[in-house]
Amino acid sequence: MATKTFAQLKSESDNRNLVRKTLQAVCFLAPTSAALPDALTDTSGALQELPKDYWPVGLVTPDGYSFAADTTKEDVDALGYSQPVRSDITKVAKSIEVTVLETLKKNVQGLIRGMDMSSVKAGTNGEVTFDEPGMPTFTEYRLIVISQDGPADSEWLVGRGYPLVKLSEIPEEVWNSSDATQCKLKFDVFPDPKLGTSCRHYIAGTGAVKYKDALGYTQPAA
Repeated sequence: MATKTFAQLKSESDNRNLVRKTLQAVCFLAPTSAALPDALTDTSGALQELPKDYWPVGLVTPDGYSFAADTTKEDVDALGYSQPVRSDITKVAKSIEVTVLETLKKNVQGLIRGMDMSSVKAGTNGEVTFDEPGMPTFTEYRLIVISQDGPADSEWLVGRGYPLVKLSEIPEEVWNSSDATQCKLKFDVFPDPKLGTSCRHYIAGTGAVKYKDALGYTQPAA
């Protein structure tokens, strides 16, 4: 067997081009009747338009998006062993958190109030008036988050598509003179029985095309 120095092994193993950040991100919601994209980009790695009925959440705070998975597991102990001899995951409660800044948008207001805003219209003076329900009815949505990193010729577009999410609580609002009005949203994630998944992952863009060999996924035949 041939020998190698540690420096050679390290050079073959590491690839700095696969170290990515989220420089920008966008989030969209849609009714469950909308399609969840099969792909974010075309064959060249260019971003495609989202399916009909997706609307943007808009500006969010710099802490961005948090994707959590609260895992519950059960251990099996055995006589004479100080550690479990078996462990099984029995529950994974997934959630998404983001703090939005464009709180006055019609769609965002309907989301956080848990009400149908389709009949709410502005008056001739531009004023909008509506009555909040005593008990909110949170609706299930499709949700897509797309992260962007890198220049145009080496752009990484990493996305997550959730077929079913629902707001888990009425967000707190604080009005003051020092901070922008904002709402911290927490979505519960549910599996879609038709699609057979609770989350669809996307790794795309011209960067994924450029560094496809380093990513390690099998490529289609030319």
